[in-house]
Amino acid sequence: MSYKFDSLMIILNKLDNNEDITVSSLCEVLEVSSRTIHRYMNTLLMAGFPILFDRNKNSYVFEEGYSLKKPHLSVEETLALAMAGKLLANFGPGMEKGLSGIEKKLSSRTSDDMKHIIFSSEYIPSHPDRYLSDIHDAIINYRKIKITYKSLMAKKPSESKVDPYYLFFREGIWYLRGYYYRDNAPRTFALDRIISLSVLDEHYVPSNISPEDELSSAFGAFIDGEPVNIVLRFASECKPFILRKKWHKSQKITELQSGEIEMSLTVNGLIGIEAWLYQWIPHVKVVSPEELKEAFKASILAELTYIEK
Repeated sequence: MSYKFDSLMIILNKLDNNEDITVSSLCEVLEVSSRTIHRYMNTLLMAGFPILFDRNKNSYVFEEGYSLKKPHLSVEETLALAMAGKLLANFGPGMEKGLSGIEKKLSSRTSDDMKHIIFSSEYIPSHPDRYLSDIHDAIINYRKIKITYKSLMAKKPSESKVDPYYLFFREGIWYLRGYYYRDNAPRTFALDRIISLSVLDEHYVPSNISPEDELSSAFGAFIDGEPVNIVLRFASECKPFILRKKWHKSQKITELQSGEIEMSLTVNGLIGIEAWLYQWIPHVKVVSPEELKEAFKASILAELTYIEK
């Protein structure tokens, strides 16, 4: 073998094919000295190829997970990647940048090929995105954070330590669930209401809270509250809208002889479900519980009084 480049390519291909290769075997294949083989290996290492010697296999190998080959994507996989890009664009610039990096590694430039697919979603302010990385790092390393937070109804911000449990995304907003030391209880925080955040050099004991269990009983982003059994009745004209999707994991739907739709479900607390009910006025009525029925009536009357003013 007379050309160094050809020799380097042969070595790389053997590594990529997981062949057992040693200095002596390469000397035989390439017809060069062991000293030359060591120079070739140093050249490849200097070029950035993650090559190491596996003593168990007695062979040179690529680091685990590395490959020269770019995976071939099927039409379905290309479409899935493109749709993910469209969706992640709504999660903030950090997520979009992350997927862009994956596309480059896959040598798949799919975004421009999917202009005919449109996802309408509200724009997510970029500033909460800067907290995602810090919170993610704190969660996986069980480190406490300190936040200054101002809820929508609060007159002034509050500051406290938090044990961060998990992140979730609901209705266009990122949320953090964690133990709030100020209240000595688990709380939910909207990232766009966080004024400042710092990761502390303090650790916490992981909780046994299951995000799936908590979120399955929530309605929207409202997690806290005792389980409540709710029965709602929707006018017949709402039927196609109610049946087109599943609104809650626990829901059960009954089509009544009157043409009305009855929905029963169990949620944690009433705040989330009450806010959701407003969009169905005047085509919904609360059958039970009495507490939600009275609260819903009071909210409607208060709104009418406000309009009259």
